Amino acid sequence: MWKQLGEHIRQYWVIYLTLSSVYLAGVVFGTVGVGALGVPETSQLGKFLDMLLKSQPTTFEPTFLGQLARDMFIMMAGIWILGLTIIGAPLIYLIVFTRGFILGFAVSFIIGVKGTLGIALILTTVLVPTIFAIPLLLLGAGLATIFSFLLLRGKARGESLRREFLYYTAAAAFVSIGAVAVGVAQGYFSILGLRLLRL
Repeated sequence: MWKQLGEHIRQYWVIYLTLSSVYLAGVVFGTVGVGALGVPETSQLGKFLDMLLKSQPTTFEPTFLGQLARDMFIMMAGIWILGLTIIGAPLIYLIVFTRGFILGFAVSFIIGVKGTLGIALILTTVLVPTIFAIPLLLLGAGLATIFSFLLLRGKARGESLRREFLYYTAAAAFVSIGAVAVGVAQGYFSILGLRLLRL
């Protein structure tokens, strides 16, 4: 499986490089966006962050973990659906950029507001799930983009893409399962981090 994955990425490396660049651009813009906030906005968002941290569960509640898993599944399912359309590629790139922006903004804001505590919060709650979430997001987006391009080419040539569709759906389902697992892991790390830091 890993060999096939490596061959797939080598074959479509341009698409994955582009997606990675878009994600990185989102992270950079999100980080810069924090600096553009005024004092009132920063204060208001700081209060919202404090309220959010206090509302986070400190025990492993199935409802909380299930919500995070559903959010990840909905995002991956949306990317899969966009891959089934010829015009879906730009929206896929927009999703990737937005996810990068959210990460860059959140990390920069939390560290800026909480200081050393914010760094500890990021390391204990965000770092590990993000390490796995980013590759899964890029892989799912890459598969969707590739199939969208195949649809465009197949429509122009009048080709049937039944086999490619089955491969795409199976691969997307596998990636989605991984994303759901990451969503659950994110909940566990969030709870453990808050308990460890006594927030």
